[in-house]
Amino acid sequence: MPPATLSDMLSATLPAKDTPFTLGIAGLRVSVSCQPKTLNSKLRARYRKFLTHAEAQVEAQVQLVGDLRPHPLLGRGTLFEGERVRFSAPGFQGEIDPKRGTASLQLSSASPIEEVDYFIRVIYALLAFGAGGMLFHSAGIVREGQAFLFFGPSGSGKTTVSRLSSDYLTLNDDLLVLLPLGDGWQVYGTPFWNPSQTRPSSQHAPLAGLFRLVQDKDVYLKKMSKSRALAELAGSVPVIPLSGRLLPPLLERLAGLANAIPIYHLHFLPDDSFWEVIRESGTSD
Repeated sequence: MPPATLSDMLSATLPAKDTPFTLGIAGLRVSVSCQPKTLNSKLRARYRKFLTHAEAQVEAQVQLVGDLRPHPLLGRGTLFEGERVRFSAPGFQGEIDPKRGTASLQLSSASPIEEVDYFIRVIYALLAFGAGGMLFHSAGIVREGQAFLFFGPSGSGKTTVSRLSSDYLTLNDDLLVLLPLGDGWQVYGTPFWNPSQTRPSSQHAPLAGLFRLVQDKDVYLKKMSKSRALAELAGSVPVIPLSGRLLPPLLERLAGLANAIPIYHLHFLPDDSFWEVIRESGTSD
């Protein structure tokens, strides 16, 4: 028998594409196992930059039981029951219990990738909150080793700002994980994206500034009041505000973020001139 090649040895140590895999985002780990196994393979390819061999904190089981719905489900009936989250909608039934480290989903869909992706996002929203941070809707751009977050509702310009910053690293132009680190915060890329967005990065950087995007005919910064900043930040945190129990500690956490990091309204044009305004403000020093 001929000796094994390096390729043979590597392939023997790598898990098959249709076996369970573990996601690692900001040091938070979720194993995912899907039936049918072809769904596993597609998700593994989607998340390939974020795979890890470390032990998972949550084990997620996904079962595709049919393809009755031709379009993704918009309302998934996401409800908090104590520390657990339940999903109760036609063709989308499941539960996440972060305390026990378990999650399960049964769905019927002709396009399940997007819906399983939502399920995994909710798991990470819970894990990030449990770790003292949060999942946060924004574009995250790393410039000179610092992360700048540009946030606002859909259509405010998060993807536009990312595309105008092609000389810099985009962590993600929609969803990021924020975790406290010392006296500041660290920003981590996530794999949650769609083909119309900029491909995300698995890297991270310290948070330097937060900018609520406002499309305008002039380019300038306006410092936010603490009360306005709190409302704007809370509107960019998914899932957690649905829980009456978790909302008060979330607001306290966001107040700490607002005290530690400068927060502005950024009025901008569809060009990269906003970076010069940010530099002149001293935020990037």
